[in-house]
Amino acid sequence: MVDTILYFLFSFCYIVLFFFSIYVVRKNTSPFYMLFLPLVIAGLIYDNIMIGIGSFIGEGDTLHSLSMLRFWFHALFTPTLVLFAYGVAKYSTITWAKKPVAGILFLLTTFALISYETLETISQRMEVVREYGIVRYTLVGSSGPPLMVLIVAIILLFVGISLFRKTRWSSMMIGVAVMIVGSAVSIPIPSTAVTNTFELIFIFSLFLTQRHLMKIH
Repeated sequence: MVDTILYFLFSFCYIVLFFFSIYVVRKNTSPFYMLFLPLVIAGLIYDNIMIGIGSFIGEGDTLHSLSMLRFWFHALFTPTLVLFAYGVAKYSTITWAKKPVAGILFLLTTFALISYETLETISQRMEVVREYGIVRYTLVGSSGPPLMVLIVAIILLFVGISLFRKTRWSSMMIGVAVMIVGSAVSIPIPSTAVTNTFELIFIFSLFLTQRHLMKIH
């Protein structure tokens, strides 16, 4: 029951962040790249809501179908954080981001990650998991660690460090580092939702960065 409440709490936090992020983008003359953050947040809203209501729906075709959208949103939306990262670098006038080849590399990387994650999603099967009062479907059959998430995190960390060196703004760098460490360390707490706290901190740090950049331009 505690995990269910946590997932609904995460959903509420992401909904608030989504509307604030949209507000920041609409209020300012924002580059196209800044729109990818609320897109990713929308996917996280759906993800957490579906996990939270899984125990109420129960195992079956309905939850199976709704869960499939979770994985497709993850595959199609999460890689676009690479483009958001490029937007942050370009909007901050970081030297390497001014070069046209940088934009091409970030764009190609995004498409490559979406393609890779699409193939991974298609090739894996869904299996129900019941733990700590949560009923959810997960993908099984992956041949290794979440490569797409790892690459996205590394790119965001690189941009976060570049941003800190250029402007002394540290929120993005710290937020990404917290998520990486939190995901890598095994926490001895009987909960599936605790690690999602690090993800929320990470997304919040990206929102703070987005807002910061909009304010100074």
